[in-house]
Parts: sequence; structure tokens; C-alpha cells
Amino acid sequence: MVKGLARALRAAVVPLALIGLTALAGVVLGRVYAGDLLTRLVVGAAVGSVLVSVAARRLPSWLVAPVSVAAMAGWTLLSLRLAASHADLPGSLLDITSDAARNGIPRLLTAMIPVEPTPDTVLVPVVAAWLAGLAGAEVALRTGRVLLGYLPAAGLYAAAIYVVGPNAEPAVARR
Repeated sequence: MVKGLARALRAAVVPLALIGLTALAGVVLGRVYAGDLLTRLVVGAAVGSVLVSVAARRLPSWLVAPVSVAAMAGWTLLSLRLAASHADLPGSLLDITSDAARNGIPRLLTAMIPVEPTPDTVLVPVVAAWLAGLAGAEVALRTGRVLLGYLPAAGLYAAAIYVVGPNAEPAVARR
């Protein structure tokens, strides 16, 4: 009884920790964005990537990547559509996606603060969060190397801090 409870608790704690650590990068990066759309999209990518990995745990390891890529494509397209409607951008989803894929990194790095959450400024963080969540979940859950599984989320967090730089306000209130 106690052994089963401990196993169930461990099975829930590691995915929740991975989701939290991956989503933390979205919270940090969202501090330079106008509104909270990017934070919500990155949190969704963190949840989706880890849950896909948890759900596909019993599948062969070679099958997890195609399943996760299909789910990532769906979440990314939904994120781009939400960002486009939030920014009132005209055009088809195909045009918006191709423009965002071509110009995502340069526009993200050269955007004025506060950054408007448009498709080209949300594509890279959403995909990076999904890949970090998937890699971390696969390493932590499939191989049992939990601390090593936190490394992709830590790398994503470091990248978010680099992009934000000294431009964001302090996260704690001053007295």
C-alpha cells in the first residue's frame, strides 16, 4: 500500500516539476511582452509536451517523437492563430506561419519593449518550450535520470533571461 502510494506520488511529482520549470521560462520572458498571451502559450506548450511524453511512456521510444511533433505542430498552429487574432493581423494561417518561420528569431531579438505578441514573436518561445519539455520528460521519465531531465528547462530559462536582459522590471515589489 505504502509502496504503491510512493510510486504514484513520484509519478506525479516529476512531471509537475518539469511543467513548472519549463513554464518558468515563459513567465520570465513574458515580463517584456505586452499582456500575458505569451506566458499562457508557453505554459500550454510545457503542459502539452510533458503530458504527451507521460501518455506515450508505454509506447516504443522511436514512436514518441512523431507523436510529440504532431502535437507540437497542432499547438504551434493554434498559438500562431491566437497571436494573429490578438494582433488583428490579416491573412491566412499558411501566410502567417511561413512569415513567422522566416522572421521569428530576428524579430524576437530586435523587437522594441514591450514586445507585441505577434506570430513571429511567439513562434520561437512556444517551440523551444515544447522541445525543452519533451526532452526533459523523456530523459527524466524514460531513463530515470531526473536531475539530468531538468537540464533542458534550465537551458530554456537561461535563454529567456538572456533575451530579457536588464530590460524587465524587478519581479519583487520594492518597499
